Amino acid sequence: MTLLERLKIETRQAHDRIETAIDLDRRIASREAYRDLLIRFYGFHKAWESEAAERAPDRAFFDSRRKTDLLARDLEALGLKSGDIIRLPQCRPLMPLPAPEAVLGSMYVVEGSTLGGAIIARQVEHRLGFTADTGCAYFRSYGRHVAAMWKSFGAMLQEASSPEADDLIVGAAQDTFTVMHDWLCETP
Repeated sequence: MTLLERLKIETRQAHDRIETAIDLDRRIASREAYRDLLIRFYGFHKAWESEAAERAPDRAFFDSRRKTDLLARDLEALGLKSGDIIRLPQCRPLMPLPAPEAVLGSMYVVEGSTLGGAIIARQVEHRLGFTADTGCAYFRSYGRHVAAMWKSFGAMLQEASSPEADDLIVGAAQDTFTVMHDWLCETP
């Protein structure tokens, strides 16, 4: 079994839990609910990117996948001022990221949510009329390159795979799902 297969199997329950709990239909039913969802995503990504960047195995690779600026752009399109965005609450506590392998495990969750983001973007565009330029840049983050970005992440993950690293990678992915669930589904 490859590391990607193991991650998919061992995080399935956590993935399903967050997918059910987030109640996407409610979160994209109105402009205000959608803005609140993006605020929660911003709080997660702002804290996570800051923490994970310090230990990322390949900083340029990591930096090319940051989402905070896209979220800030969306929030500005939805009426928030940049000063207000900077002061938004950030996700605490984060999951432990003691090593580059843990960052990769955490990135599995974040990059996987980008795949799902393409589907969410279509729903947001249909229901609310937002495009990548008017409030849906985060969910459209890689545009037509989403499959290629996932494939390149999978290749990096496989390169890092070893009997010693795989448990740390899977554990970090599970911890990330838990933290993300608690943060996104919490009522602010």
